[in-house]
Amino acid sequence: MEKVRLIITAVFLTFAAVYTTAQPLEVPGRIDSVIVYRGQALVTRIIETDLSEGTAEIIVPDLPEGIVSESLFAQSGLDARVISVRYREKSIKEDTREEVKELEAQIEDIQKRIYVTDRNRQHSGQCWNRYNKLWELTLQGEQQDLNRALLQPDGLSGVTEYLEKKSVFWHKENVDLEQQKSQLEKELGLLNKRLEELKAGRSKKERQAIIYIDSPGKIHGQISLSYLVNNASWLPQYNLRAMPGEEKMLIEYNAVIHQSSGEDWDGVQVSLSTAQPTTEAGAPVLDAMKVGLMPGAISKGPSGIPVDALNVQSSPISDSSKWRDLTEDFEQLQRQRREAGIRGKAAQSELQQLATGNQMIELKADKKSLRMIRQQAETFARNEGVSVAYNLSGKLTMPSRSDQQLVTITSFEADADFIFVATPLLTDYVYLQADSVNNSDSLLLAGPANMYRDGQFAGKGRLDMVPVGKKFTVGFGVESRIQVVRELEDKEIDSWLGNWVENYKYRIAINNYSDRKINLRLMDRMPYTEDEGLGISDFKTNSTLSGNSEYLRSAKAKGILRWDLTLEPDTFDDTATVVTYEYTIKYDNDMHIGTVGG
Repeated sequence: MEKVRLIITAVFLTFAAVYTTAQPLEVPGRIDSVIVYRGQALVTRIIETDLSEGTAEIIVPDLPEGIVSESLFAQSGLDARVISVRYREKSIKEDTREEVKELEAQIEDIQKRIYVTDRNRQHSGQCWNRYNKLWELTLQGEQQDLNRALLQPDGLSGVTEYLEKKSVFWHKENVDLEQQKSQLEKELGLLNKRLEELKAGRSKKERQAIIYIDSPGKIHGQISLSYLVNNASWLPQYNLRAMPGEEKMLIEYNAVIHQSSGEDWDGVQVSLSTAQPTTEAGAPVLDAMKVGLMPGAISKGPSGIPVDALNVQSSPISDSSKWRDLTEDFEQLQRQRREAGIRGKAAQSELQQLATGNQMIELKADKKSLRMIRQQAETFARNEGVSVAYNLSGKLTMPSRSDQQLVTITSFEADADFIFVATPLLTDYVYLQADSVNNSDSLLLAGPANMYRDGQFAGKGRLDMVPVGKKFTVGFGVESRIQVVRELEDKEIDSWLGNWVENYKYRIAINNYSDRKINLRLMDRMPYTEDEGLGISDFKTNSTLSGNSEYLRSAKAKGILRWDLTLEPDTFDDTATVVTYEYTIKYDNDMHIGTVGG
């Protein structure tokens, strides 16, 4: 027991030494760097102060409302040692921010000016009422015998002229004062609105970090204080500028940043990251999943996955169970799993339930459905699982506000192969398309893009995720100088030996109204089948199909038709480029053609 008593005494003396330090130092520090994540940001402040030998208490005030208090972390780069850091809140009676105090002073000044203007307007009205009574005297003078009147004609005329001048003066004075008051009230309204925006969501509390630090001697100490804040996020956004004449493309990779954390980032180093910060370090523990047999069978047919597949509390499936595509459900399940996974052990129960739901899909789905699920998982992991960081150049200023702010991540030129694409079966429009390679040092995340062509806005698009060195394809809008017309030119139907034999002939005319050669990719299709009772054959065309290796390897066998054409300038109507093709379909007279699932 004596040993335990000595240990307790030593611990007590240690804490007593910590908490009986000299007068606390209040140092707000400066924000040095910020890493913006998806939904949060990691802020690092630098606190510089002169330390004496021993333990010091440093108060860092004015922490933002959006702070995640448990994320506070402090470290010293010198010999001084950070003992602990904690968070506290103090009630405040008034907002002491300089910009708030300045606005309140302006509002008070405007209110005083409105008061003075209103009193001047009242005084002006009173003066006018007094002069207005003199008009009665002139009217009475006009109605009396001027030989006996108090006012003679000359005097009456002078008084009338005087009153008219005063009338004009006081009328103008009143109008001017009313306009001044109206303008001041507008200014007051704008100032009040700005003050409301500054105070919006600001509680009556001051947030502080308390750092206890031990110094070996008198030194000028520098401490870094880091913390997470909520209400901060970013999304990628692109401007793609096509230069077809130079066979190049300018890619501007931007970030749309939203930060309303409650503190301004003034002249700081900003980085963007797709990583997910977490305040829970413990890994979740996998529980056992006990299963058993239940009445009723689930048909594992080729139709898809049963609706009940996501029901982790499995109930008997009746024969009337409907099937549907669970693509969106699976994607949502994976997204919830990723979001919960960030919290680690803190999300133990939620992660267990999601894992059970995922495995129940595997147990209930057929082989074809599992293949679809695997493809979805790969796509999701490729687009959602990537972790990348971008260090923005220079020092940036980003005030805390509700609107979004745009910054540039990188900008670079890339070689591009431009080609026009026509798919008349889908649309009459012809689109300009570019094939390029990401030759920058940055991974391009998936995001919306504004497309420009020859300096003109061509429309909106989207860029899928492009790793460094990988190819990608983007579109640059409609080309109105090229027109494509597709028509079923002829259809012949015969019956032979109990079979229908149908021959289809198509004609596609391409008009080039521009004064230059055009490279055009023409896309069409004929039906294809895996049914042995249905024959599709005798394909013929007047133009050679594309020799592109990727097309020949995958699309051609499924009936996709592709021609790579060169259109001469000013070729239209009688000189238009014409592509024709035909094919034959043969099937039993007692059957008919219909679409089937892929």
